[in-house]
Amino acid sequence: MSLLPAYMSEPWKAYEVMSFEDRANMSLALLKASPELCATAVLPFLAWEVDVDISGLSEAISRKAIRAAYDAMKYAGTARALIGPVEALSSTVDVVEWFDYAGLPFHFRVEINASEEGLSSALITKLEQTAMKQKNARSVLENIKISMLSRATMCHAASVQSGENGTVYPYFPGPILISTVQYLAAAHHAVETTIIYPQGA
Repeated sequence: MSLLPAYMSEPWKAYEVMSFEDRANMSLALLKASPELCATAVLPFLAWEVDVDISGLSEAISRKAIRAAYDAMKYAGTARALIGPVEALSSTVDVVEWFDYAGLPFHFRVEINASEEGLSSALITKLEQTAMKQKNARSVLENIKISMLSRATMCHAASVQSGENGTVYPYFPGPILISTVQYLAAAHHAVETTIIYPQGA
């Protein structure tokens, strides 16, 4: 039987039900608020607490994104607060400020190396949203530069066989030396550059 008044909201009723449960059988993992140690079911609540959208992300990346959001609170308004949350979504990231490339005051660029993990359109959108959310009010995101390096192994082989028959008259025994040198080389070099500008730029 509930001891709460009838007008109390559902969350209060849920708390009351939890208070009646046998705490000896309660999983302690549910009480851990650390994004690295908590149960998977707790992650959406931690993400909501720090206002992080983890929909569509893997569990490992979700935990990193939530931890980065906690850390970003300590450095709010600085470049470090921007690097952490963005880096949690991609392998490597570098924030280049305007005075490093002679740009306009308070502008910055985000450079991301996605060679190892690759990128999807959804992840690119999250990167832009995260950068816009974590930057301070006066800073302007100039562009997001994404670089990807593809490696491939190509093997080529060639073989040339040639011969020559010769008859010498009059016959005179002696060494006949025939030599030839042939070289074969091939090279292929391709570069693809993709520039993605923020929406509205």
